[in-house]
Formats: sequence, C-alpha cells, structure tokens
Amino acid sequence: MSDGVSISAVQETLEAKTAATSVIATTSTTKTDRLDAASSRLSVNVDPSNVGAAIHAYDVRREHIANNRQVMNNMGLLAGDMRRFHLELRRAVKSLSTDEMAAAYAAIVRVVEDMYTWNMRVGATEIAAHVFALQRLGRHEQAISRWRKCVDQNYGTSGSEPNGQSTVRLFPQTHTYALDAAVALKNAHVVREIYETAIHVIDKPQDSNIEDRLSVSRRQLFWAIFPTNTCESQNADIQVVNGSRRAWDPARLGSVFLANVYKDACHWAGTDHELLSRIMMYLIRALFSEGQRRRAVDLYISLINTRKTSNLVRPLVTREIICEVTFGLCRSARLDEAYKLLTSAPSEHRTLFAWNAYFDGLSNAIAKPQHGMAHVGAKQKALNRLRLAIREMETRDGIEPDLVTRTIWLRACFRSGQWEKGVKWFRANFEIMQHDPVCWDTVVRGALGSCGAAQETGWQLISDIVQRAESHVLGVDERMLETVLQCMLEHLANVDAEFVPDEALLRRILEWVEAKQPLARQQVFAITINALLRANRIQCALDLHARMARGSMWPAKSINCMIVAALASDNTYATAREFIERNLPRQHFVAAYFVLFKRAAHAKRYSHMWNIFDTHYPEICVPQTPTQSEYATPFPDAAMYNTVLRVTREYGDVHEHKRLLDRMQVHIGVVSDSMPRAAQRIASVYGYYRNRQQDPPPC
Repeated sequence: MSDGVSISAVQETLEAKTAATSVIATTSTTKTDRLDAASSRLSVNVDPSNVGAAIHAYDVRREHIANNRQVMNNMGLLAGDMRRFHLELRRAVKSLSTDEMAAAYAAIVRVVEDMYTWNMRVGATEIAAHVFALQRLGRHEQAISRWRKCVDQNYGTSGSEPNGQSTVRLFPQTHTYALDAAVALKNAHVVREIYETAIHVIDKPQDSNIEDRLSVSRRQLFWAIFPTNTCESQNADIQVVNGSRRAWDPARLGSVFLANVYKDACHWAGTDHELLSRIMMYLIRALFSEGQRRRAVDLYISLINTRKTSNLVRPLVTREIICEVTFGLCRSARLDEAYKLLTSAPSEHRTLFAWNAYFDGLSNAIAKPQHGMAHVGAKQKALNRLRLAIREMETRDGIEPDLVTRTIWLRACFRSGQWEKGVKWFRANFEIMQHDPVCWDTVVRGALGSCGAAQETGWQLISDIVQRAESHVLGVDERMLETVLQCMLEHLANVDAEFVPDEALLRRILEWVEAKQPLARQQVFAITINALLRANRIQCALDLHARMARGSMWPAKSINCMIVAALASDNTYATAREFIERNLPRQHFVAAYFVLFKRAAHAKRYSHMWNIFDTHYPEICVPQTPTQSEYATPFPDAAMYNTVLRVTREYGDVHEHKRLLDRMQVHIGVVSDSMPRAAQRIASVYGYYRNRQQDPPPC
C-alpha cells in the first residue's frame, strides 16, 4: 500500500474487529431478535485466549440490558447464559495471569450481582461462585456478609425468600470459601461462627448418591481452618522479634472449640490421619496457652499409650506434636520434664525444631531465674547445661545447629552476664551469622544492655554495621535498619547509661538510617521521636516532626499526641496549644486537645480546662479529602466528656461535675441535628453520669 502499511496487517486488524463485533454487536431489529442476541452473545465459549474480550462483551451488554425496558421485561432468556458465562469464567481462570485472574473474578462478582439486581433466580452455583470470587479478590468482609445473608435466607428464620425465589441448599464448598475468608481476616470469632453453622447445615440428611462428594467437602471444611502455611510449629516464633507479623494460628480458637472439631473430624474424616494429627497439634498448643499444662501432657501420654482400634482411629504422634509438647513444657518452666519427653521420643521425631524449643527454654530460664538461679554460679551452670544439650543433639541425632540455635546460644551468653564470650563467639562465627538480622539484633541488644565496657562494644558493632553497609560488604534489610535504630535510640533515651557515644557517631548513624529507610514507614520516626522525648530532647523531636511534614508524610496521630504531652509542661499549656494549631492537621485536633483536657482535669486546673473547652466549641470542621467537602465532629467529643466527668467525680468536685453536665445538655441539643450519632454518644455519657451525680464519690 502507498502508506507503507502491509496488506496482512490490515487483514489482521479487520479480522480482530470482526471477532469483537461478533461477540458484542447485534443487528436484529425485532423484539425477539434483540432478546436472542442479548442471550446468545454471552454464551460464547470462554478460554484463556479470549477472556478479556468476553468480559468486555459482557460489560457492554449489561449496559444495553439495563437501559432497555423490553429486555428487562423478558430476562428469562438471559439467566441460563449468564450462569454458563460465569461457570466458563471459573474454568478459564486457572490458566490466567494474576491480573487477568483478578479481572475474571471481578466479572464473576458483577454477573452474580446483576442476577440479584435483575430479579433472576440465584442458585447454589451462583452463591458459591459469588462468595469464592469475593474471597479471592481479598474482599473478605463482603464474602462473609454474603454468606451470612444466604445462610439466613435459606436456613434461618428471616422470612420469605427475596424476589420470590425458592429455598436453595448451599453447596458445602460455599461454607469452605467463607471459612477461608474468615481465616484470612484472622478473626477467631467469625471462624467459629462459620464452622458451627456449616457443620449444622451439612449434617442435615442428604441424598445417598452425593455422600461421597460431601465427604470430600467436609474434609475441605476442616482443612480450611488449618491451612498448610500454618503448619509450622510454634517454636518458629523464637525467630520473631519486636512483634513481627504472624500467620493465622488456629490455637486462638480455644481448646474447647478444637476438641469439638476433633470429634467432628473423627466422625466425618476419620481416615485422614494427617488432619487428625494437625488438629491434635493445635489442641495441645491451645491447652498450653490457656495454662492447662497437665491436661496437655495427659493428652499427649494418651496418644502414646493408645493404639489404633477398629472402632476409633487416633492420630499418630508426629514430630510436630513432639515439638509442641516440648515447647509448651519449656514455656511452663518444666525443663526436666521437657528433656525427658524429648529424649524418650523416637529419633525420627527429635527434629531441630524440637531441640531449639528446649534450648530456648534453657535460655529463658537464665533470663527468668528460679530457685536461686539469680546467683552468677547458677547462671553459669545453666549455660553449661545448654552447651551440653547442643552437643548432645549433634552427637546423638547427628543434627547440625542452625541460625536459630546459634542465636539462642548468643542470647544465653548475654543473659548469663558473659557478654565477652558472646561477642567473641559472634565474631568467630561472623561468616555464618552476618546476614541474619535476628543475630545482629541479639548481639547489639545484649551488648547495650550490659555494663559500660559492653555498651562501648555495642556502639562499635553499630558503627561496624554502618561502615560495612556503606561499603556494600554487608547486606542490610529493613529489619536490620529498625534493629539498629531502635536499639540506638532506646539506649540514647536511657539517662543512666554508663557509656554515651560522641555526637558525630550518632549523627552519622541517624543520617545513614534515614537515607536507607523507606519514607513510607512512619514506625521508625515514631520510635525516634519517642526516644528523643524520653531523653528530654524536645527540640530535636520537633525538628524531626517538621522534617516529616516537609516530606509530605504527615506524622501519625500517636506521634502528634506524644509531642503535645511533652510540650504540656507549662501551667498554661500555651506552647502545646500553639503547636496544635500551627502544625497538626485538623483531623488530629480532638485527639491532641484530649491530652491537654485530661491533664488539666487531673491537675484540677479547671480554668485552663474550660479555656480549652471553648477553643473549638461546639464542633470542628475537618476536611475529609482534598477533593471533598468538610465534615464536622463535636468538640469536646464523648470520650473527652467521659474522662473529665470521671475525674471530677473521683475528686469530689461537685460544682465542676455539675457544670460539665449542664454544658453537655446544651451541647447535645446543638449537634443533634447535624451529627445525630455523635450526639447520641454524648447523650449516653450524659445519661450515665446524670443518674449517678447524687452518689457519693468513690474513695
């Protein structure tokens, strides 16, 4: 062609347009033709190659249907095709990429919600697809809400079905999908609710020809509570420092609930030994966490002494169960009992995790001495016991220590007061431990928490970390950055520290951490400001606060309240109030003034309290977003009223107490129309104290 475009390219373009047109376009003019086109165009075979086009076709068609009254009056022709459409999407989604998969699940949600909107019959297949798609999209609350509504409509006592639908018996998989959503939320209460409802529903009489499928679905229901990624034994928590994010722990469900789950599993999935062992493992963990040590040990002994019988299948004692019992006994300071249990177990069950649980118990015994262990000689004896136990693991079971074992030994050295041995051992094994942030955390904290000479060594280690990281010799992650910063600032805030480094080193470390740390992480700044305030370095904290604001990263509400509390040292609170008005966003005004309000009430500075009261009475206008209008919140709010009324009542200041109640009554009337919910909360506090103002104040 003259324009330099090849004929084959034009043909490909025309073919693509023709294919898209065949999916979404209709050329018929009669009512029947329009309905046939509206339905038949959705029944196209969906495969991974045309999912995007099919979803686009449905989105175009749904707009046409919603705006066409003739089609809306004859929706029966579309219902079957929409059902086939979302089923084919579910079949094709397994072969899609992550983004395409999310688009397919979102389309499934739209299809089912359109069926609800257009008064079609929504069956068990659609309900299962809806809950499943919501759960896979991460919209867990919506998935659980849809499940609750469907269960209430089909099995509860909520009345007649909507849209004239008949009762639908939900698939067992639907309950499993809802349970997956609750586990993803780590909400033990909702997990118990869904499980108990599902077991009650599934336990109803079923047809004999689907009993095999129900058996599989019941096993899936049990496994949803105990997903594979939570199978790690609890001694993996030894590696968790400073509240790192943890996975879902089924032991939070409680021993009573888990015992009932075990009984149900024996009835419905008695041949699944792995499932029964898993439930028993978490049941033992729950018993230990609830302080029922004796019952947990008795349960373990019963597992050992009881073999399989023809009438009852009991789970085999697995290495995970051995590990749980060992860890629980060590947490309960039953070290001799834990050692006896561990060494009497079969060699294949004495894993490195179980040994580490026992080692960690010995290390904790040094930190929390009992029976005279506070004596230096007793701590040395416990450290030797740990050393011999590690050697026994190597010689008896042929297991080499890992980083967790080395970290436990390092921590035990510092806890026993032998910091020189710990530092020397760390440097001797530096090649193995240099890349593990927990090892660095242990050695730095241990050194800074010891005597003056050890503190100097700790600062040298921090300087060494900075130097190696700047030279790209040592790989540094966010965990190590937080460890260095937190240890340094906590030590800096300690006025009783025997060794204080020079300002040049402190400035170098702060600049290095700030350059490496992602700006989005406000936790580091909170730790920094907290440490500076504890060290009474208020101006440094204010400078860091201003730096955060200049970086378009508003300090968190907790940071602002900490600074306000530190500035509230003068009798008039003028400095703190000026800081609030000039530097804080209006969203934080109520929380920041609450700090001053509470402090003035406790100090009985009622004139200043009323001055603060009148600053923004009766409400504060807060910008919701940069693009939306303002919304109002009452000032003072219910929490501020409640705190001050409680204080005045405890101090017996009847006059101020009654004055506050009178102002509350007026305030409720002022904000009742514009903010009914907030006014209701204030009225609730008012009613509580109004009915008790004649009572004598507590002693």
